[in-house]
Amino acid sequence: MYDLRVVVEEIRGFCDLPMHPGDYFEVRGGRIYIPAGKYMCLWALQSLMPMLPVKQRQINETNDWIPHTHRIVCPDPNGLVIFRIDRLDPGQGESQGKEGQLESPAGDSAAPIPPRLLVNEKICSGCRACELACSLYHENAFAPELARLWVEKDEPEGLDRPHVCRQCGNAACVKACPEGALSRDARTRAVILDRSRCTGCGSCARACPFQALRLHPRESYPLTCDLCGGDPRCVQRCATGALRFGRAGDR
Repeated sequence: MYDLRVVVEEIRGFCDLPMHPGDYFEVRGGRIYIPAGKYMCLWALQSLMPMLPVKQRQINETNDWIPHTHRIVCPDPNGLVIFRIDRLDPGQGESQGKEGQLESPAGDSAAPIPPRLLVNEKICSGCRACELACSLYHENAFAPELARLWVEKDEPEGLDRPHVCRQCGNAACVKACPEGALSRDARTRAVILDRSRCTGCGSCARACPFQALRLHPRESYPLTCDLCGGDPRCVQRCATGALRFGRAGDR
């Protein structure tokens, strides 16, 4: 388990306690240590507490968001106190996960989070050009039923909801395949299919918790999203920007 240092990084509003940039406390094992003569806001602490035990642990799932999340905001909307949670190097007490760095599951703070498809359903027009672009690229046909993503019409809400592969870090589809036909692309980290090993059993599609994985309507192999090798055609064809290829939080 990691020890932690929680630092007041920035105050964007007005903190009447007051906290000051640079104030900090440390978490070592199950104890909180506050430097002599310092204090910690109880209201801010209650918002930080759920994250502290989680940040202490090593996460080994590729796309898990916990290792890459460092900042929490005080719940007082007038205060807007930004806290940064750093992991301490167990040998030297130096902090890891500083500004501009991202922690990988293996602890390499310079390794980037792999990009994936991001969806803003509020601006999806329902044109379904993404489905056609996807099927043309992968199957050489304009056939929505052969696309690796699909758009659901939600009439009561007045929304069109694109369903895309989320490239889960702990992918249920990969774990469910009895033949080992699904794996990760070493470069893009997308889930890819080895057709020679696939039996068309459909276990992967049933295991997907997001209904994003479908089977080919005639040949029964899974229509896995391979991110087009890192340049998704669906994103290229999306006129409204409802589909984006990147990392959550990037601008």
